[in-house]
Amino acid sequence: MIKKYKTAKLNKNVAPAKSDKQNYWAQSTQPWYEWSTNKPTSRSKSEERPLRQIPFFQSFRRDLREYLLTSTLHGLRYVGEKRLTWFERFFWLAAFGSSLMCAAFFILNVYAKWRMSPMIVSINPENMPLNQLPFPAITICNVNQAKKSVAERIKKSGDSIDKKLLESLCSTQTDADIFEDELADSANWDYTRSFLINVTQPCNEMLSVCIWNSAQMSCQDLFNAQLTDEGLCCTFNVVHREKMFRNPKALNDMNFTFPLPTVDWTPESGYPDDAPDDGFPWKPKGIGTDHGLTLVLDANTEEYYCASTKSTGFKILLHNPTETPNIAKLGEVYGPGMEARVAIQPRILDAQPSLKYIDVNKRLCLFSNEKELVFYRTYTLRNCEMECESRNVLDICKCVLYYMPKNKTTRVCGKADAKCYSNLKNYVPQGLERGCDECLPACTEISYSERPSGAPLNKALVNRYTDSISLAQNRSAEYFTNNMLIIHFYFEDNSFMRFTKGEIFGLTEFLSNTGGLLGLCMGFSMMSAVELLYYLTLRALCVARQRNTVQPFIK
Repeated sequence: MIKKYKTAKLNKNVAPAKSDKQNYWAQSTQPWYEWSTNKPTSRSKSEERPLRQIPFFQSFRRDLREYLLTSTLHGLRYVGEKRLTWFERFFWLAAFGSSLMCAAFFILNVYAKWRMSPMIVSINPENMPLNQLPFPAITICNVNQAKKSVAERIKKSGDSIDKKLLESLCSTQTDADIFEDELADSANWDYTRSFLINVTQPCNEMLSVCIWNSAQMSCQDLFNAQLTDEGLCCTFNVVHREKMFRNPKALNDMNFTFPLPTVDWTPESGYPDDAPDDGFPWKPKGIGTDHGLTLVLDANTEEYYCASTKSTGFKILLHNPTETPNIAKLGEVYGPGMEARVAIQPRILDAQPSLKYIDVNKRLCLFSNEKELVFYRTYTLRNCEMECESRNVLDICKCVLYYMPKNKTTRVCGKADAKCYSNLKNYVPQGLERGCDECLPACTEISYSERPSGAPLNKALVNRYTDSISLAQNRSAEYFTNNMLIIHFYFEDNSFMRFTKGEIFGLTEFLSNTGGLLGLCMGFSMMSAVELLYYLTLRALCVARQRNTVQPFIK
């Protein structure tokens, strides 16, 4: 027993118990590992090896394969698939490149169409009501250039200047061939204007009856005398001179009277909200002849000496109230002894505001605030052409013709300038057409055309008609049927179709067409672009930063 005890005691000193072994590891002050980079450690040279850096090319290949396998673009995942052969992967790459080229071809076609023809004219679903449209301006001229009684008096007892002026009105020869140098200097514009007023039929003799909106009115309140390229004419429903010209006080022309308030109407802005109902230019009150303009015109064929046409009657032109009429070339001829009905048919063109952002060379029209005319306040193609012709004639002849826009300081061509203005056609390639290319159509235009119909007057029916109206002079039925023209101007509809100029392709339409082509060819979407941008920027930066911040594991 004693021997066994000693043996156990010796064994206790040699090997401790299990619990003592656990206490030994717990009491140790030095851990078996150390996770610190600040405290230096002693390592052998074999252990001090640098971290392995992945080459850039291998990293790029890895990221590229990851993008190809996860991309939403059609066909790219087959290019990055390792299980496919090189021939199969090349096939899908060629297919993707062909789709990309096809999409680029069609997108370029859409872009070329967008840039070259960005404007389209379409029918506006909203018609223009009649109460927002002005009644057209009407200019009437007797085709007779000189009254016979006045012409015979001039031929009998007139001076040589009047005889030459009369000859220039009725002869087919040019003024340069008629006037001699010593007489041409005396026939200046002031003298010629007085001659034209005296020899031409005045408005109070031409206009016998004027009926507006079923009410007979004084023709002097409705019409104003105006010198046009056809001579002395009578004009109805034009805007006031202060609204037509920029500086009306500087004009050297005939006086205009307006008994009612005037309105600042333009084709682009229309009538102001506070415009009175009876302001110039007048609005139509309804449809039909009872809400239009009825005129009884006296041609006075017995006074015909020479005419601008080969028949008797009148030249009538319907035009925009803000324009100067070109009645010599565009006026319609109506003969006496007829009752005519003229149905007015407006042609309305307007434009969307977005059209202003398209280049003028592409849309080929101008807004009123994009080009200011020198004389006219409202831009129209006709007004621009009139100023262009006037400017070119002034450059060539140092004067302007009497019916062209001018001011008091501009010299009006007299007969001494006949050699120049009579041969203007010789200067057309170098002069008149030079600079007129700047005159483009207005983006918003209103023009008028007529649909006439008529029948000859009957003597028995004329007597009943004259009893219902008060003529300026008592005329017999025979005189009435031989010299008078009854003409009615009216509208047929309460609303009218509008043609609107707009963008054929806006930015939204261009993007939708482009996206549709890319989606059809490659399955491209906005998220595909975000995906590609992510792999090129954010993904590459994050991987590079993570690779630089990895710390070594130290024993």
